[in-house]
Amino acid sequence: MVFFSACIFATLANIDALTVGISYGIKRIKIDWKSNLLIAIIGVIGTAISLYLGNIVLNVVSSDLPRIIGAVMLILIGVWPIIKLIILKKRNKEKEDIYTCPEKYDKDKSGVLELKETIVLGTVLSVNNFALGVGFGIIGVNILLTIMLTFLLSIGFIHIGQLLRKRNKPKILEKHTEYISSALIILLGILTLFFDFI
Repeated sequence: MVFFSACIFATLANIDALTVGISYGIKRIKIDWKSNLLIAIIGVIGTAISLYLGNIVLNVVSSDLPRIIGAVMLILIGVWPIIKLIILKKRNKEKEDIYTCPEKYDKDKSGVLELKETIVLGTVLSVNNFALGVGFGIIGVNILLTIMLTFLLSIGFIHIGQLLRKRNKPKILEKHTEYISSALIILLGILTLFFDFI
């Protein structure tokens, strides 16, 4: 179960990385291996901080309360993106962020991420997953194993995303990854809350 829970976090935390790989590939913006590695390192730093913060709560609070807090956090983290998408849809607005408009982060329009652009992208991805890390830290995942898997999957998912843009249906996958991610996080939160899943 320790390895399984670490895999779940690493996968959920890096769905964004997969989306970024696809989005940047569609826009013909290359993420080379150096940028990919730096993004993974920044992500690991953010993951480690968030997991340790959550773990502090786990060690301070006794009984089942940490599990309940962590589970509720996961549910809220999963619900919020869906609410935002529904609000935007009702207002007939398109979501503009690092995933849908990656060209805004390629400041010099070179088609390749430079150092500063890579740091910005890595930081945004790390911040986006911070609350998720705190939630999993509260639940009590193995921090070292989770960090290692997160690092590896970050590199792998971005690379896979860049490869997928050569396929015929990358936009379909890109469009639904946020819904899939949110649904999985909500399901995990519910299972943890009622069945002590992790």
